[in-house]
Amino acid sequence: MKNIRAVAAGTISMLSAAIIGCSESPAPPAPPDVPFLASDANFLVGGHHIVIPVVAMRGPNHVFDLAHRRPEKNLKERLKTEASDPNAPMRMDKVSLQISQYQYAGDHSASVGICPLLQRKWAETLCRGRRRGLLARLPNQFDLLSRDRLDILASHWTVGGERVYDQVKDKALQINVVETGCDKKSSFCTAAVEVLPGLLAIWTVESDKKAMITADQMAETQGSAIVQFVRRAIGATEDITLVSAD
Repeated sequence: MKNIRAVAAGTISMLSAAIIGCSESPAPPAPPDVPFLASDANFLVGGHHIVIPVVAMRGPNHVFDLAHRRPEKNLKERLKTEASDPNAPMRMDKVSLQISQYQYAGDHSASVGICPLLQRKWAETLCRGRRRGLLARLPNQFDLLSRDRLDILASHWTVGGERVYDQVKDKALQINVVETGCDKKSSFCTAAVEVLPGLLAIWTVESDKKAMITADQMAETQGSAIVQFVRRAIGATEDITLVSAD
């Protein structure tokens, strides 16, 4: 009888703990703010007007805080108040871009509903999974950086544990000329090109041994695509023919 009572007591105890544990579970995150993610953010980088949808911005947790949690709120509010007016773009030294299928953004899907809300043709095309031609040659991530703020890269590190700044500081960084600096202890390299006067693109490349493509060749392919993309897709106005460019 004592054993039965002990088992029963133990069972009740475990059930109580389970109930308490369930009651203390955090609430599920709020759905993403789709209109905000689809809205255009206007920046002035290296003296050039850059326009990208918020969902294409790369940062901590990719798109700030989709569920309205406190730590990211200030940045979201800043974008709403400082980057929403195309006539007064927000000044930035660096903007990081994510090139992907935007209907799957952040910790959970932003839903297919974001695609028709995107104002730029290139963004809607990527959102719907139609990444072909020039868009397919873009790297998944790259940074746009004001040339006179190259020092920012001193706090950025490569896969091989080297400073990105050290790999680009001695480069000529000329218009349309793609250059690379490579890790000593990995197969990754940092690629850089001046896409417009005073505006650099910086990204990471790796050789493709299966396709027998070197890191330099990969950088050339991606760099030429980035130059066209920046000039034709994300300036003050968009050339909608870019989405069908080879």
